[in-house]
Amino acid sequence: MTSADQMRRHRRPATIGAGYLHHCIPGHQKYFERLMELDARVDMVEYLAAHFATDPDYLGEINASTAGLPSTLHSYEYMLGSVDDPDPETVRRLQRMAEVSNCRWIGEHVGMVGTRDTYTGTFMQPMGTDEQTQVFIDNLRAANAESSVPLIIENQPMLFNQIGPRSVCQQVADIAVGADAGILLSLSNLVISDDYHPVDWESELSRIPLDRVWQVHLPLPNEKELAEPEYARFRRNEKWHFSTLERLFKEKDFRPSAVILEVEASGTPSRPAPERTKERLEWVRELMAPQIEAEEKAR
Repeated sequence: MTSADQMRRHRRPATIGAGYLHHCIPGHQKYFERLMELDARVDMVEYLAAHFATDPDYLGEINASTAGLPSTLHSYEYMLGSVDDPDPETVRRLQRMAEVSNCRWIGEHVGMVGTRDTYTGTFMQPMGTDEQTQVFIDNLRAANAESSVPLIIENQPMLFNQIGPRSVCQQVADIAVGADAGILLSLSNLVISDDYHPVDWESELSRIPLDRVWQVHLPLPNEKELAEPEYARFRRNEKWHFSTLERLFKEKDFRPSAVILEVEASGTPSRPAPERTKERLEWVRELMAPQIEAEEKAR
């Protein structure tokens, strides 16, 4: 790949729109079908690579069942924070998934998740040291040079106290700049930190270079369950998520290609009613309307 090709691939893509995280379970296929019955517009779907570890080609069938929509693949398997190279078979499998699913990019966790032989079972927060950050930069550059689609990186929750000069979001920012890569901004992971090692959400968010954000993760809980007393904290969290996204879209540098609603494990036991998801997909597109109009005028 030439340096010119590399530069083109690392530019933020044109706007795709609003979508949701589609799990490979029967309930999600019915969920998609119900959205279609409601005439919901879904611009993109996100798949979890781990669901297709034993049969990458099955992802092609799943994508066909969701109308062949543009997709993004969410993964931890490149293990970008490891000093080991990823297993070649693992890389081949991930690239095959991207090939069969109309994939536009792969979103990788910035987390210590194991070695090529052993997965730890969790996304361990990496150390914020210069050495660890450089490992991420080198590995991400190498992976992007060989991948058929760009790899971008996601901020993960703060699981324990900061080690080294960088918080999670500062490290993500430094990696993205150092490797010339995009960012998957997870508003949900900022809030999830409260379950482990609380952080100042606004301070962490301010460390993210907005012009590098390609995708946003936004949780969408079940509305009825959210009204129950035990979910008061999640109601407050949702208000912050929604108001923050609205505020970000007022920033001139914030022009994500896609916003993905996380409808599973979003804080309530059940996923949101399809009607609510449809409403929020429309809301996201309204927020994106000015940037879509600007892109059309620039063509």
